[in-house]
Amino acid sequence: MICLDANVVIELMLKRPRWEACSRYIDSKGEGLAMTVLSVDLAMYFAEGKKLDLDAVQGLLRQFIWLPLIEADTNLAFSMYRGDDFEDALQLAVAKREGCERFATLDRGLHRKYSPAYPVDLLS
Repeated sequence: MICLDANVVIELMLKRPRWEACSRYIDSKGEGLAMTVLSVDLAMYFAEGKKLDLDAVQGLLRQFIWLPLIEADTNLAFSMYRGDDFEDALQLAVAKREGCERFATLDRGLHRKYSPAYPVDLLS
């Protein structure tokens, strides 16, 4: 299973400049793609703010496995946290606990901070 960062899904949703790279990555991986419920929340926040078709957004989000967030994830995230963006550590903690083999992101900072300890695919 591969966990997608919120920015990958938001890029697709909003058709931002790197959406095609995200789409190719997702298409190449097929089944077993996941996102955390935190990412679901972030995607819906952007969808609401941009007044997107919420039914279409739900359809996109439902293509992925939703990984729950539990208290243990917060504790693991604190132990992994390298400053600057706690949400990154929390996303990775959920992915790790859920047994994801990889984490995919557009965030160079996340890749730089965490890829030595956890397999992170940087999409661009």
